[in-house]
Amino acid sequence: MPPRKKSIQLSTQELIEVYQWVKKFNLSKEIKNINRDLADGVLVAEILKHLYPKLVDLHNYTRCNSTRNKLNNWQTLNRKVFHRLDIYLGDEMMADLASGTNGMLEVLLYEVMAKYSLETKSHHEADESKEYMQY
Repeated sequence: MPPRKKSIQLSTQELIEVYQWVKKFNLSKEIKNINRDLADGVLVAEILKHLYPKLVDLHNYTRCNSTRNKLNNWQTLNRKVFHRLDIYLGDEMMADLASGTNGMLEVLLYEVMAKYSLETKSHHEADESKEYMQY
């Protein structure tokens, strides 16, 4: 899958879904401004830890203010986690995420949310079909 293009924009309904979904997680810091508060990647790593506990080691991500360190966190997430989820972030996308460019984080979170929802649904359907086959 190629890296994301900058032109992706979510509808108002999709944005609302992302914000409501993020609120469901018990994170180490309250989110006041999603683009600023998640720009260092740490809270995104926490969300991914909830969803995919075996893929994320939270000690790899440090809270930081410098764009260079934020970019390092995103590169680590991209290499260690997103790659395994078949989500690929290009250098420009990671730079946008680290700088808190409006809208980029929501696009990424929407993709993670949709991917997890599909996986959960397919696992649930597979379990139901196994259960049905046993009767």
